[in-house]
Order: sequence, then C-alpha cells, then structure tokens
Amino acid sequence: MTLSFLCDFHVHSCLSPCADITMTPKEIASVCVSKGIDWIAITDHNSARNVRVFSDVLNKFGVVVIPGIEVHTLEDVHILAYFAEVEKAEDYSEWLKEEKLSQLSVDPEISGYQLLVDEDDNFTGFEEIWLGQPALLSIAQTLSTIEEYGGVSVMAHIERKMGLLAQLGVIPENCREVPMEISFKRTLDKGLPLENIIHSSDAHSLSMITPTVSIDSKTRSYDEFRSALYSNGRSLRIIWD
Repeated sequence: MTLSFLCDFHVHSCLSPCADITMTPKEIASVCVSKGIDWIAITDHNSARNVRVFSDVLNKFGVVVIPGIEVHTLEDVHILAYFAEVEKAEDYSEWLKEEKLSQLSVDPEISGYQLLVDEDDNFTGFEEIWLGQPALLSIAQTLSTIEEYGGVSVMAHIERKMGLLAQLGVIPENCREVPMEISFKRTLDKGLPLENIIHSSDAHSLSMITPTVSIDSKTRSYDEFRSALYSNGRSLRIIWD
C-alpha cells in the first residue's frame, strides 16, 4: 500500500555554527510531531556528528531520519549529501574532518556554538574545528566522493547565497543531472534546466521546520527516498507556503 509522508529534508542541529542552540533532538521531534512531519534529514555543515543521536530520538517519536551532511565546497557552493546508514554518514564526516577541513579553531562567541548533544538534550561536547569553512573539495570532487561513499547528492538552495546558481550564475553541464533544491516557487518560471527538484526549509531554528514536500511511497526507506528524488515529481510533490 502506498502512503503519503510529509517531509523536510534539510534541517540543521545545534552542531551547525549558524543554528540555534535550541535545535536539539527532543525539541525538533516535538515540532515534527506537532506539524505532522513523518520524515526528515539532519544535514549539518561539514559534519554528521549529531546524526546518530537525532536518528535514535526521532525514531522513538515515529519520525524517520535520513542521515545527511551539507558540504561546503571550494567554490562556496553547498551540496547536500544523503546516506542510507548513519555509519556511512559518519564515515564521510570523519573523512572530511581528517582529510579535507583545515584545522581552524573556532571562537563560539564570534562564529557560533557547535554543540554535540545526547538523547536528553544535554550538551555533551563541542566541535572545535570550524564547520563553516569550505572543505578542500571542488563541486565535482564532492559529487564524486559522496557517490563513492554510497550517498546521493542534491545541490542546496541553488538560487540563494552559497547555492549553485547564486554563486556561479549558471548551472554547469556536469551538475544538470543532480537533483536541485529550490527555495522559491518563482524559480520555476525562469526556464532553467531543472528536472528533479526538491524544496526544503533549511531550518536553523525550530520555527523554520515545516513540511516542504510530500512523498508517496510504501515505506520511509532510503531507497524510496532516492527513487522519489529522481521521480521528476511523480512521487515527490512540493508544498509551497
């Protein structure tokens, strides 16, 4: 039986330096339940260190989590990386930290707190390497390495700051088959070469979390998610404000 699930696949936690410290597992779970959201992705900047605890907590509230990361490339373009398993996201995250992020320390009073959290919303640690920096990866390298780790890529908020179109002015040929996240309905009127599109909240605070797409599928599995991304609107429908 096919069901319809309400989703938001771009949500930051308190680990992202630009996110509110209120973006903790139980608080996000509460918002999802109150708004009828069935399926989300946790996509912190350049890290997946909070994904496991969020997945565990939200699952108890009936909300399924796609493990993700928002990678910041050398071109100052953001790319969303989604993985089938928490372990895969963590592996990619650790590789980024060890191999592709400069070891720049962060002053939380200036650049934002990067907080690790437990299942009871207690802060347990702090990521000392600045997550707001670009990784030492080009767009092409980012897409390639995400695929190598078994993930799927989406070009993030393409028409906004740090988005592909906003940064480069064009959609390069090698990116045109990658699903695109758009922020505004008016983007559809520009005649861009867009096929597989998605809309997300890019929530950095609790008030921003909202159902942004619905997916018709039998289960909330990673395979169903990936299939919906490439369905060209057949099983994924955008919910505009």
